Amino acid sequence: MACHNRAQVTKRFFESFKNAKKNEFEFSFVVTNDGSTDETQSIIDSQPLSIKIHYGDGNLYWAKSMEVAESLIDAAPDGILWVNDDLVLNPNCFEKLLYSISTYPNCVLVGQVADIDSGKLLYGGYKRKGRHPLVLELIHSEHSHTEADTFNGNFVYIPSEIWLAVGAIDGNYSHAYADCDYGYRVRKLGYKIRIIPGLIGATNENLQIWPNGRLQKIKQIRSAKNNPTKSQLRFFVRHRKRFGLLLIPIYVVRPFLRILVFNSSLAKNF
Repeated sequence: MACHNRAQVTKRFFESFKNAKKNEFEFSFVVTNDGSTDETQSIIDSQPLSIKIHYGDGNLYWAKSMEVAESLIDAAPDGILWVNDDLVLNPNCFEKLLYSISTYPNCVLVGQVADIDSGKLLYGGYKRKGRHPLVLELIHSEHSHTEADTFNGNFVYIPSEIWLAVGAIDGNYSHAYADCDYGYRVRKLGYKIRIIPGLIGATNENLQIWPNGRLQKIKQIRSAKNNPTKSQLRFFVRHRKRFGLLLIPIYVVRPFLRILVFNSSLAKNF
C-alpha cells in the first residue's frame, strides 16, 4: 500500500480492514509512506498489525511507492494483495477473495470498487476494445469470475507463482499506467486475470478540476498524476504489438491536440 497526506482516508481504510472478516488469512502489511506531512504516520503506527514501512520523500508517487513496497517483502508469501488506502472494504471482501482463490488459484484476482455515494462502479477489470491499448471497457461482474485483459490496481490479489514470474509493478511509471501495464504483462506470460464477483468495497470518485486555459490544461495533463510523456512513451512502446511504432507519436500527441484545438481535457488515466 502507498500513502501520501490523506490521514483520515488512510484511517478509514484501516477501520474497514479491522471490521472485515479475515477467514483463514494472515496479513503482513508493507507500506510506503511517501513523505506525508500530516498525521498519516501516527495513524499507521497506531495499528495493531504487522507493518513494514518505507519512507519516501514525497516524489515517488503511486507506482514507485508500490514497487518499493514490493521490494521489502522478505520471502514469497502465498500471494500479495495490492490495496489503495482510500478503500472502504466491505465486511465480506475477504470471504469473496478466499472463495475466488479456492476456485481459481492460479489467476490474478481483481476486486470491483464502487463510488461511496452513488454506487456507480468505478474500478475493476477491463476488456480491450480495439488496437489502442487504452481503449477499454470496464467490466461489471456480479455473479461470475469474468476474465479481464487488464485492471485498476485498487484491490488486486497476485498469487506468488505469478508475482515471481511477472515481477513487481514497474516504478518507472510515475503514477498512471502502471496497473494497466501490469495486467498486460500478466496476460503476455499466459496467466489469466479474473474479476471477483460483486463489490469488495467503495471509495470516493477522483474527479479532477481542470483549469480553463489551454496552457494550464497542458501543464496539468503532463503532471505526474496524469499523462506525463515519459510514462506514455514507455507504455505505448511496451504494448505496441497491435498498432506498431508508427502510431505511437499520434497516440502521445493526441491529448495535447485535443486541448489545443478543442480546449478539451478529456483524458483517461491508468
